[in-house]
Amino acid sequence: MSSGGSTGAKRRIGVGIVGCGGIAQSHAAALKRLEEGGECTVIGCADLVEEKAKGLAEKFQIPNWFTDARTLIEHPQVEAITVCTNPPFHVPATLMATALGKHTIVEKPMTMDLAQADLAIEATRKANVRFGVIFMRRFWPGAQRARKAIDDGKLGSRLIVGDCILKWTRRKEYYKDPWRGMWEGEYGAALVNQAVHALDMFLWLMAPAGQLETVYGKWANLTHPYIEAEDNAVAALKWANGALGVMSASISADPQLGARITVTGDNGATVSVTEHPEGRFGLNDVWTVPGEEEAMKAIYEQDQTEALQHFKPFPIAHYWQLQEFLAAVREGRDPAVTGEEGRRSIELIEAIRLSTDSGAEIKLPLKTSSWVPPTKR
Repeated sequence: MSSGGSTGAKRRIGVGIVGCGGIAQSHAAALKRLEEGGECTVIGCADLVEEKAKGLAEKFQIPNWFTDARTLIEHPQVEAITVCTNPPFHVPATLMATALGKHTIVEKPMTMDLAQADLAIEATRKANVRFGVIFMRRFWPGAQRARKAIDDGKLGSRLIVGDCILKWTRRKEYYKDPWRGMWEGEYGAALVNQAVHALDMFLWLMAPAGQLETVYGKWANLTHPYIEAEDNAVAALKWANGALGVMSASISADPQLGARITVTGDNGATVSVTEHPEGRFGLNDVWTVPGEEEAMKAIYEQDQTEALQHFKPFPIAHYWQLQEFLAAVREGRDPAVTGEEGRRSIELIEAIRLSTDSGAEIKLPLKTSSWVPPTKR
């Protein structure tokens, strides 16, 4: 994968950015680079707060800004939107765009309501518009390499065990926006905001094990009394083929210790994807595929150098995923990360919460969300 502009003539896709807060900065930067490469044209941006909309437009030379999302989505040159609002508006924005025949890619999580997720998936399928969810870490070279090794059978005939361990930090100043860490504004904290990327990659890498069948989990708020939601969570998982997994997520580790996902197959081979420090793209620091250990050492060193070059300054992983989404729109196919894919991590989080309340193992799949936040009981 490359961070440079694409070559060859392509049909430009007109794009609008809905929501102009923090994560919109990454989307705008990536889209403007894609615009320079001839892959899209950024038509406008919208936010309820005028200063945010105008500020993003001025910073990234976006020609139009609005305080109403519908006005942007209705713009005749907008063919697709990227949704960068806080989570409760992700599905409403998707449905609004779908009704107007526009394609949508939303930031994670797409929602925390499984029925709402299914509504968005069904609506976009029926309208034959593309629908994607941002899980840009899947596009890291190391993540793609790990999944290919699994698909190619290099870990044996079946996966047997996996683990997902995330130990990051979120201090009090992170929660300056009043919706952060609140059930109504963000649907949660550590699981839905920080760990959801790792959960998605964990489920994606373990997907050849089949349907995730059972989850036993616990969550708690142990060090962040100024927010409502979880700052620590753990879970034990089992897949249809008998594979087992463990998950541990914390935003109480200070200093941060990173995030690592490892997967082991029945031939004993293990591959990993490790993100440390947060924001640098993940590396394969564990790779015990027979006959590949020495070659992977050289690849690891090369990836380390490239990862440092792309640490924070430019949202390279957003660039890669948005580039793939634009290609899906252009080619009339599903994007790599569909709504169905985006649903999996929120189903897992729902199961962890249900298990915490009941003290029981939760069986999947789940059709609807029945968990109720403590503040609404």
